[in-house]
Amino acid sequence: MDQGTLVTIADLAARVGASSRDVALVLAGDPRVPVELHRLIADAIEASGYRPLQAVQAQLGRPLRLAIVFKTYGGDDPEANRFYTPIASAIALACARHGTEIVQAMMVVDDHYELVEIPEVMLDGRSDGAFVIGAQLSAQAVERVRAATCPIVLVDGYSEGDILDSVVTDNVAGARMAVEHLFDAGHREIAILGTEPVCYPSIQARRAGYVEALEARSLRTHFIDASYVLTATVAALGVDYLQRQPEVTALFGANDLITVAFMEMARGAGLRIPGDVSVVGFDDMDVASLAMPALTTLAIDKTLMARAGFALLTHRLEALATDPLTAIVTPRLVERESVVPPGRR
Repeated sequence: MDQGTLVTIADLAARVGASSRDVALVLAGDPRVPVELHRLIADAIEASGYRPLQAVQAQLGRPLRLAIVFKTYGGDDPEANRFYTPIASAIALACARHGTEIVQAMMVVDDHYELVEIPEVMLDGRSDGAFVIGAQLSAQAVERVRAATCPIVLVDGYSEGDILDSVVTDNVAGARMAVEHLFDAGHREIAILGTEPVCYPSIQARRAGYVEALEARSLRTHFIDASYVLTATVAALGVDYLQRQPEVTALFGANDLITVAFMEMARGAGLRIPGDVSVVGFDDMDVASLAMPALTTLAIDKTLMARAGFALLTHRLEALATDPLTAIVTPRLVERESVVPPGRR
């Protein structure tokens, strides 16, 4: 191995007079790095022939062993999750591309996806680092993980006090986009389906963005509150609410699964979509484009989330970072067929 190629994130930062955090965010595709600094860092990455984790693995004299940890709730099959499986697959591909070994593990979570049991693979020294997908960690869980000295990155995950590296979606901005799109189509009575005052942080952020967008226009809120994990129940509550509140002409669903379930149940109840009710979802899962009508939704770049997670774990291993780093992925609106100007029911 050519010693001249063994460049780390810390080396790149020193070359351009930036912080290792800035380099990691450029590698993660985070939009917050200033344009000129982004250009300098990108040029340095290309000129140096930098390859993630190459220097660390050369120093160890062996491939790194990285764990991909899936959440499981109520005995479900985590690999069947339409949102997290593409992210995990992209992480695995990045690991393989850069010569690391991969270990897969499961973690048990509760109703709000809070970690109940920490997998042994994160505690027994087998892993040099771990990607924890779709969970939140309490302060107690964080301390247990830290005591095991296994660096972790939360992908679409959260830690109490935000003290662990994480990749998150700008859910507040995405929810505002959804409401603004419905507002621009002429809707003034817009409901949100599938959130609660206290729920998983990404869903709660979507609720906050919905409220912000309506308050900015002095419009009233319509909450159809229920846990988004109870798909059929949430859909039924949505149909019932719209039947009792005929002034509501549009609905924003907290994710695509409950939104598509609502659409199907609403049609069975005699509601026309989008003729009677326009609908916007969130996540752009495969069901969104297959729904009838095809669902307008907020797309999250799942490959970018994986790339960001890999960059943050690389930063943690190469730069010996201490402060937590958060990478943000911005959703984009995908317009399909489920939004039209309001009609009359």
